[in-house]
Amino acid sequence: MKHLNLLLTITLLTFSSLATCEETVIDTPMAATTLKIADRYASIFYTVDSDIYRVVIAFSTGTDDNAQLVRQSFQLADRQSYNLSIGGYGANEQATTINLKRKDDLILAEVVTCDSRDRMVNCI
Repeated sequence: MKHLNLLLTITLLTFSSLATCEETVIDTPMAATTLKIADRYASIFYTVDSDIYRVVIAFSTGTDDNAQLVRQSFQLADRQSYNLSIGGYGANEQATTINLKRKDDLILAEVVTCDSRDRMVNCI
């Protein structure tokens, strides 16, 4: 039993350093929600047109001195999803994937962040 506890502890510590994730429920149309993505933030909102939800996500890229705004817009029907992978370009840069999925009248946003390029495969 002692060895099993040790193995479980080592496994949890190993996999927790590979990737961290967090899910956010977005439930109000036209109300922006801000999510932390790696070392920056993204804003997400949606509008409703009949049964189609139009989702908009905006985030900046580049350095603080040379930041560029990126905007993605897409439509989600019930049970559809959209994944956006960001970062991981430098040796020690964090890589992040934002998984957006529509479930009934909600948009669920899961942010998965990896701590290095070597572990980026866990973020895609």
